[in-house]
Formats: sequence, C-alpha cells, structure tokens
Amino acid sequence: MASNRIEILFIIDYFHRTGGTEKHLAQLIAGLPTDAFRCSVVAFDLGANPLLDGLRARGVSIISVPVGREYVPNAVVQAWRLSKLIRKNRYDIVQTFHQKADTYGAVIAWLSGAKRLISSKRDTGQLRKPWHFFLNRRLKSIFDAFIVAAEAVRVAVMANDHLPASRITTIYNGVDIARFTVPAAEQKRDARMRVGFAAGDFVVGMVAGFRPEKNHQVFFAGLLQAAPSIPSLKVLAVGAGPLLEQFRERLAQTVLAASTVFTGDVAEVLPCLWAMDVGCLTSGSNEGFSNAIVEQMAVGLPMIVTDVGGNAEAVIDGENGRVIPPLDAAALASALIELHGNPARAASMGRASRARVEERFSLEQMCAAHMRLYRSLYDPLRHAGGLSAGGR
Repeated sequence: MASNRIEILFIIDYFHRTGGTEKHLAQLIAGLPTDAFRCSVVAFDLGANPLLDGLRARGVSIISVPVGREYVPNAVVQAWRLSKLIRKNRYDIVQTFHQKADTYGAVIAWLSGAKRLISSKRDTGQLRKPWHFFLNRRLKSIFDAFIVAAEAVRVAVMANDHLPASRITTIYNGVDIARFTVPAAEQKRDARMRVGFAAGDFVVGMVAGFRPEKNHQVFFAGLLQAAPSIPSLKVLAVGAGPLLEQFRERLAQTVLAASTVFTGDVAEVLPCLWAMDVGCLTSGSNEGFSNAIVEQMAVGLPMIVTDVGGNAEAVIDGENGRVIPPLDAAALASALIELHGNPARAASMGRASRARVEERFSLEQMCAAHMRLYRSLYDPLRHAGGLSAGGR
C-alpha cells in the first residue's frame, strides 16, 4: 500500500439501494482526493446500485461480506473473512455506518487491530431497539470518534448511547452545488413537460422513500386540505418503497388522482426538482439530516418540513421555508396556501434556500470536515507497526 495515503475502510450494513446514507457515502468517497486517500467499502448486504459503478470507476474496492443474522454460523465465517481483510490491508481508519456495522463490524475491526475506529451516526435512532442502545453503550470505548449528521442527532446519541459531547463531531451532509443549480426558465418548463405539468401549475413535491417514518399520509392529507384553495395544484411524489402502491391506490379515490405523478425510483432526481415550486418533507421520526432537503434547497425551492431530526437545522422557519409540527396536516395545508398566495415571498425563500446551501451545506465543506477529522486521527507511524489486536 502507498504509505503517503490514508487508507480508509468503510463498513456499511447495506448498499443495495440509493438511500440517503448510501448517497452520502458515495459522495464522501468521490470528494476525497485520491492522492491523499485510498478507500474501500465492505457491505453486509450488497446489490445492484448505480452508485457503485461510480465508486468502482474511481478504483474503490467494493467487497461483499454477506453476514445475514449475526447469531448464525455464517456470521462466524464472515467475521473471519472480514478480520482477514483488515489484518491484511492494515487500514489506517475504519468507519462504520448503521447498527450492524457499529457493533458486529466494529468489534471485528477492533479485535483485528484496526488503528482508528469511527462510528457515523445518521439518524436520531427511533427505529432502534433497547438492546441496540445497550450494545452501543458497551462498545463506545472502542471508537476513537463519532460523527453525527446534525445537532439533533448529537443530542439523541448523547442520550441514547451515553456519549460525552467532546467525542462527537457534527458534519452536515453536503450537496454538489455545481450540479444542483437553480433552473433557467426553459429548464423548468422542459422538466414540467416531462412529467405532464404546465408552466402555470403550482407543483408541490416530496422526495422520500415510501416508508412509515416518512409519513406520506400527512403529506397527502395536507395537500387534500389545500387543494380547494389552490386550483392549479399538482403533486410530484418522487421515490419508491414498500408503501408506494398503497398510496397510489388511496390517492386514486381522491380529487388529487389526476393531479399527482408518482415517479417511483428515479436514476436522476434533478429534473424532478426543477419541475417543483415547493419542496416538502413530512417525516414523523428517525430523521437525520436529509439529503433530499438540501438538494431541493440547492435548486432554489422554498421548503416545508416537519420539526424532526435535523430538518429545522436546514430550514429556518420564515427565512427559507416553513417548519411545521410533525403529524400536522393542517399546518402543511396552511403553509402551502401561504406560499401559493404570495409568490414574491416564496421566491425570496427560494433564494434564501440556495444561499444557505452555498454557505453551509456544500459537498466541498462536507468533505473538508471529514478530511480534517481523518487527519487529526491519522498517525503516519502506525503504517509501520499498527496496533495489537484489541489495543487502544
């Protein structure tokens, strides 16, 4: 291995969909200069994913370690494989994402002599079980640092995992501001034509997987309440997931049936964002710092988001959008009617969204913050000797 580069192994529970954490990791790796960092990825559940093609093109090793359940014989076999990989390559840093990586993966890395261990906490943890927190508390001493995606996540991790603030670094997700740009009038018109909307329509969109914690029921309930006051209302629901067909069927029986487009999973989200006038995220729980929010902000959209996780750290109420209580469809309807009725105010909020992304949430800032942390942990002398197994 080249001694002048920091060798990083990222361990993630799954990499079979283009979810927020997968996108974050792919963007992070792409933003690390290859002359200073060499990256590898281990996924416990690996599937077809367009993000992987870009990583492989950069020379990133993608390794499948199909663990399945941690308490069956196969998990022992896969533990041996992972340990052998870590001992052979002597990575400078091992960084984990999600619960299995934070426990099973981290313990194996620690016992295999990992030089530095980082846990990346992506959400507020409402979907975890009590025994997850028990394990996290018992294993916290083997980590050298913890990264959280938002201050709200920091607060949750301190409470749930009993971590001191001094061990936690907040690094917000970033967006490629050179690619996610405010559309010109022609680009917006063309984007709307692709989904069947007209220039004069008021297009409200949400980019989120159709999973319970995203609370699409609140999104659609708010739209139904707002519809009588917004005759030009159109809806763009971007994303796939286990509840997608259920919501298709429900909406087919409403006044929004002919006004709503469900895109399913999309390879390129940017044209969908360009077609919108307002972006929404109605999460009810377990949010971290949403990539979808900052991408919509980057293209100049006023946002309406629930006060969950780090949403209110991206959207400042009254400045670049509205922050509403979770599960409050009436508040969503009111905010939509407000923005529709005051185009100048909506446009001002959209400009503030773009400015806020440029100031706080660019991809360059995100990658630079990670590099500072990596370099603060990196000890060049460890290339020669490394740590003994289980050492700290």
